[in-house]
Amino acid sequence: MRRSHCPFKGAFLDSYSVGFRLYRPDAINWRHRTIAGVSWNGEEQEAFFFNPDGLVLPLKPNPWELPELIRKNAVRREFSSIHGTGHFAMKEGRRNALKSLGMTDWVTYWLVDQSTGYANDLAVWRHFTEQDLAEEKSASERLHREMRMTSELTGYVDECLAQRRDLLAVEHRRRCAEDSKILAWLKGETPLPLIANVQEAA
Repeated sequence: MRRSHCPFKGAFLDSYSVGFRLYRPDAINWRHRTIAGVSWNGEEQEAFFFNPDGLVLPLKPNPWELPELIRKNAVRREFSSIHGTGHFAMKEGRRNALKSLGMTDWVTYWLVDQSTGYANDLAVWRHFTEQDLAEEKSASERLHREMRMTSELTGYVDECLAQRRDLLAVEHRRRCAEDSKILAWLKGETPLPLIANVQEAA
């Protein structure tokens, strides 16, 4: 019996609240949290979303909204194809069985042109930093004028830029470390659970 409604809104549910999303040219994008594509079985309403490295993401599809997202964002497609590896990928036994039977119900779609890169890449982050610091410089100069500060303008602006640069560097290190943890998790390379460690120590 088919469901008459979906218990969540949007084309997919990020049940772990990791922050997986489509690539946005107007925003900062992190490589392992970006949805690069989806392998979709429209008959069974089953999907495997994957990131730019081909690792499957733990997302649940909304079969009523996913086709529209695909229609709006697909840049290419491959029929009879299931894409994606890692901990959340389709199990090997099932994939082998499907290969022997044929996979005509499956289509893989690559979503959104991702040519502007990811914040994990130093060149991309450097470009973002330059833009951010240019905005910070203009804002600091305007604030100095509006507040009629008595301090020397150049020194004040330089101090503001140095603080902003340090803040951005800390943010980049933190987000890159978080993205690396997500990468390990998607690959299934995370440490043994705490309960296993406790049992080993006993």
